[in-house]
Amino acid sequence: MTELTNVAYFTAKPGRSRDLGDELLGLVAPSREEEGCLRYEIHQSNDVPDVWMVIEDWRHHSDFDLHMSTRYVKAFMAKVADLCVEDVEICGYQQRSPQA
Repeated sequence: MTELTNVAYFTAKPGRSRDLGDELLGLVAPSREEEGCLRYEIHQSNDVPDVWMVIEDWRHHSDFDLHMSTRYVKAFMAKVADLCVEDVEICGYQQRSPQA
């Protein structure tokens, strides 16, 4: 069972949505290769195209901590101020319903 689900929200600066999307999509393959990663998906809002969302499931909180310390995530996070109107909002959740 997933111990941690994170949903992260990003809002691109005007004219930077494509750049933000490219950077986020570049995180998918290496993140999915991490041992504790159960799901890593990027979504773009249908209503506000500058809003992007990352949904990620991790086996343990410690797996997410390791993810955030990787070179590629640190490099991405260093670009957030240039790409986004505000800092990333990461909300953590714990599943309460039984798995299907």
